[in-house]
Amino acid sequence: MKRREFLKTSAAGSGALMVPSLLRAATGLKSKPNILFIMTDQQHDRMMSCADNKWLKTPHLDGLAAEGIRFEKAYSANPVCVPSRMSMATGMMPGRFGAGDNGTGMKATLPQHIDENSMGKIMKRAGYDTFYGGKVHMCGQLKPTEAGYDKYFRNERDQLPGACLEFIKQKRDKPFFAVASFINPHDICYAHKEHIGKGSRARVKDLYQEAMAMPLDKLPPLPDNYGIQEGEPSGIQAKLSTRATTPSLTMRNEYDEKAWRINRYIYHRLTERVDGEIGKILDGLKQAGLDDNTLIIFTSDHGNMDASHRLPSKSFPYEESVGIPFIMKYKGHIPAGQVDDEHLVSSGLDILPTICDYAGVEIPEHLIGKSLRPVAEGKPVTDWREYVVSEDAKWRMLRSEKYKYTTFSDPTSKESLVDLKKDPGEMRNLVDHPEYKKILQDHRKLLAEWSESTGDTEAFKFARNDDGSSNYTPPPEEASVKKAKPKRKDSKRKDR
Repeated sequence: MKRREFLKTSAAGSGALMVPSLLRAATGLKSKPNILFIMTDQQHDRMMSCADNKWLKTPHLDGLAAEGIRFEKAYSANPVCVPSRMSMATGMMPGRFGAGDNGTGMKATLPQHIDENSMGKIMKRAGYDTFYGGKVHMCGQLKPTEAGYDKYFRNERDQLPGACLEFIKQKRDKPFFAVASFINPHDICYAHKEHIGKGSRARVKDLYQEAMAMPLDKLPPLPDNYGIQEGEPSGIQAKLSTRATTPSLTMRNEYDEKAWRINRYIYHRLTERVDGEIGKILDGLKQAGLDDNTLIIFTSDHGNMDASHRLPSKSFPYEESVGIPFIMKYKGHIPAGQVDDEHLVSSGLDILPTICDYAGVEIPEHLIGKSLRPVAEGKPVTDWREYVVSEDAKWRMLRSEKYKYTTFSDPTSKESLVDLKKDPGEMRNLVDHPEYKKILQDHRKLLAEWSESTGDTEAFKFARNDDGSSNYTPPPEEASVKKAKPKRKDSKRKDR
């Protein structure tokens, strides 16, 4: 049931919900829960059958959601692998240490207090046996062997469930903290190579050939927001022209309906595959009798455009790219069957405080995220955030209860303002509509407020005045550097 419906109906059953906690208090049981953190790569929030997607079946994720809470307004701190994963591991917005994209993220250096309070090190100090399995893709300081994990298993595919279960089932006198980081459905990034006849990935090749042999009506249809946004900012086009990970511009301009539907078919099947791998861990956990005392958190590092706005892959401020699945389960603590459509969640900021809360660890003072524990456990929360921010090297996105505002570092690009209540597919940019001027100005101020409160000096490059003009003034030292080193026509600087 929806979150609001759950709160209305839970009062009648509150006595039953309180029994487990009363029993624990009576017996003096104070043991910390085991914690299992499961992560996929490039799975947007609608890529589960429990999220009303009729073109795939994800029984294991559906079961997890049915036994816990699924958040419908969860966002990645940055919709690219490295910065997003670094954010979840540190509880910080990745831009604070220069991680705007994969390249800058891999080269980033964490301040000592951030490094010492990263996820693995906190859990190790808290008395947990620690395990990291699967994809890492973070800066050197956050490599599992350097970041507090007792055991690191490299395989990110079908061998990961077995290795994770082997660790989980070990006899121990302390709780475990295990991270299972799966690569899929990220393999969708290789589907275009199959389309142009240059594929080399067997897993994708088989799916591509399978889809090619199917009649069109058996493939997933185009999404409702397949069209390009009315008034789309030029900053999106600039992002398309500079991206190196996938040929997004080519796909937007050249793919026909069948090509997109084949691409979507492959993406759906890859998601089903990773659901099966996750199911092996969940089933093994139950068989080992550890299900009752294990907190499970599931999410993805970022989403995938999945043909929305005629775009593939990630790194865009659209919902399919920044929106992620987010599920929590803890039997006897988190009431089953909740769907929260009210609270705005930041995976990068909120996962670490939540884990600390359940592990009985004091949340580090420098973290600005919130523990999801009271929300998940159905307790009244009166001081939740009014907006959530996602970032990229080229844009900042602020999502409030009703609207989404995006601004770009290129001052020549218009901003974007979307009414997500009326226009969930983001088909209409309202920036140029006079009746939304006050709302636009309010959201500009909210982003400035965010920048000031978080110390995000980089975000000031995205700031706008009330008339939409750039509000960024280079500091004196930056201006002097530019004056001393003007660009030359024959310059061969690497950053050109």
